Amino acid sequence: MGAASPPVVVHTTRRDGSVPTAPVSGFSYGRRPGKDGRMGKNSRHRRDARRQAHGSAPRPTPGAPDAGTVTEADLVELISRAARYAAAAPKAASPRIRHLNDLAATAETVQLNPASLVVGEVLSRISRAWEHGWQPQELVHAVRRHTSASAAGWVARAVLVDARRSDAMQQAPGVWRAQLSLLAVRHDGTQTLLSPDGDASEARWVVALVALDFLRGLPRSQMLVPPPSQWGRARRPASMRTSEEHAKTIVRVRALLAKAESTEFAPEAEALTAKAQDIMTRHAIDEALLADDAGDPVDVQGIRVLIDHPYALEKARLLDVVSRANRTRAVWNDFASSMTLLGVPTDLEQVEMLFTSALVQATRAMTQAGQEARPSAGERSSSFRKAFLSAYATRIGERLTESSAEAATAYGSDLVPVFRRQAEAIDEEFERLFPHVTSGSRRATFDARGWDAGMRAADAAVLPAGSIEG
Repeated sequence: MGAASPPVVVHTTRRDGSVPTAPVSGFSYGRRPGKDGRMGKNSRHRRDARRQAHGSAPRPTPGAPDAGTVTEADLVELISRAARYAAAAPKAASPRIRHLNDLAATAETVQLNPASLVVGEVLSRISRAWEHGWQPQELVHAVRRHTSASAAGWVARAVLVDARRSDAMQQAPGVWRAQLSLLAVRHDGTQTLLSPDGDASEARWVVALVALDFLRGLPRSQMLVPPPSQWGRARRPASMRTSEEHAKTIVRVRALLAKAESTEFAPEAEALTAKAQDIMTRHAIDEALLADDAGDPVDVQGIRVLIDHPYALEKARLLDVVSRANRTRAVWNDFASSMTLLGVPTDLEQVEMLFTSALVQATRAMTQAGQEARPSAGERSSSFRKAFLSAYATRIGERLTESSAEAATAYGSDLVPVFRRQAEAIDEEFERLFPHVTSGSRRATFDARGWDAGMRAADAAVLPAGSIEG
């Protein structure tokens, strides 16, 4: 027996443009060429000796040009064909990869070295992706979503190489530098991406070609952070007083939420999250009133929250209801598996913290329900978990909406015009960034046990978005 869920409103972006696919050649990565653009004779001699020692004579792909007759146009076609094979059928790409390695080993110039051409084009397309709205972590997340973890790791290293070329850690905005720092913790950006000497492994070629194939079809995204071409331009600094007070508030709230999520005692968790809610909500409203009194324009910003699989759509719906209850707008991008949030900075941070806290509690409750249930009851099935998360999101949305209304009432009628101006500014920015977005409603039949369990868990959840004490 199933339970019908209420409408799920999800916004999806259209692929209204893609990166041009013209190859970029001539970039040298790896061994530095001589002044005349040719690689050193000693390097070629070492490669020839190595080939003779191992008996590895060149094995050209049938119908493919050899090193003596290959042109740059030939290489572009060979790389494109190998990239398509690597993405669709990696094993079938083996003879083409061997041929590319052979051509790299005997290349006389960088322009005729396929390994250098692949790396050069990948780095060029990564730089172009920044100018089309992508950010470092988002790009790596999308690569992992559509290809593989190994390809995503290779792209992460390429992103770090690009960051060194652009001096991003000195020039980029803070959010960009933070993303690069996280990638650097997990990946070694000093490794050679693809050896130009003809000795790159087949596995390394496959991830490089898969990454290239993905980047060639990368759609545009929305520009939320200035791209490298705009770094260094003067920006209006925020008030030092407001920034310092805000930073202190965030530190206090995060510490309280961390304790609330780690404790096993419900009364303690409730007290901690209630205190966090009180601090954050009062701060958010005070910030809005102060900005309005000073005559400051509404500062609408955008952030992206990356959504992991499985159950990405159910998690996105949870974020959507949290966003709606806190005066921000959310847009789901299925291709990037991420949610773009638009709102004033204080509200955006509150939404992020609320969503993280709610998801932690939902995941814990869902896992516990599966462990306590009989194996035959189906509480560990995909349908049960989807129903659980959907019901949880529905109930949490109701609770947060009630809490938001209580907060506004506690502050009186002064908030009405302030929130109206914020909503108008957010809507204007929304229309500018997403002129082609579509809205849809989805009704589905869910596992009744999962739906009931999710509702109960949401009722028991403790969230930093309750009412404000007078």
